[in-house]
Amino acid sequence: MINVCCKTDEELIEGMANGSIEDFHTFYERYISFTYKIVYSLLKSREEAADVCHDLFLEFYTKAHSYQPEKGSVKSWIAVKAKSRTIDYIRKSKRTVLKDRIIFNREPSFDSVEESAVTQIEASRLKEMMKQLPEKQQEAIFYNFFQSMTHQEIADKLGRPLGTVKSWIRYGLQNLKRAYLNDTSNKRRGKHE
Repeated sequence: MINVCCKTDEELIEGMANGSIEDFHTFYERYISFTYKIVYSLLKSREEAADVCHDLFLEFYTKAHSYQPEKGSVKSWIAVKAKSRTIDYIRKSKRTVLKDRIIFNREPSFDSVEESAVTQIEASRLKEMMKQLPEKQQEAIFYNFFQSMTHQEIADKLGRPLGTVKSWIRYGLQNLKRAYLNDTSNKRRGKHE
């Protein structure tokens, strides 16, 4: 029998994948400080960092089988998952805060009417420009920015590799930026002629 404290990270992951609570405890003790530092550096809140770490370690235990040694060390696997989970947490928190602000900020101001009109015009222009993009770029951008789905969620939904989805979004945004800048400069030229 191998002494648990002397097990390699890979052996602990393998034990966790097989349901070992003892290996999970050792893994937790070995990596809680490392994980907490990553999460806290992004959140700046002890309570929220503790919550995210709790969720992460549950995920590490239940999805230990997903670790692939050929893709990197256990420590890098933890770091990537910690950063990704924290960013997802921040995105979801921002959506909640934004929703709350919208609900509680219903008093119209003179500026908000003008800003609203400009925003609607810009949104209309953006929708027209989106229609010019290839279908897959449109779809990926829609899910990412309008449905607040992560790149991985989009890849799962569309049944495509993560890298492909990221490329669609990146190229789609580049195409939108180019179209927007061309449209804006054409409008400026039209006004001065």
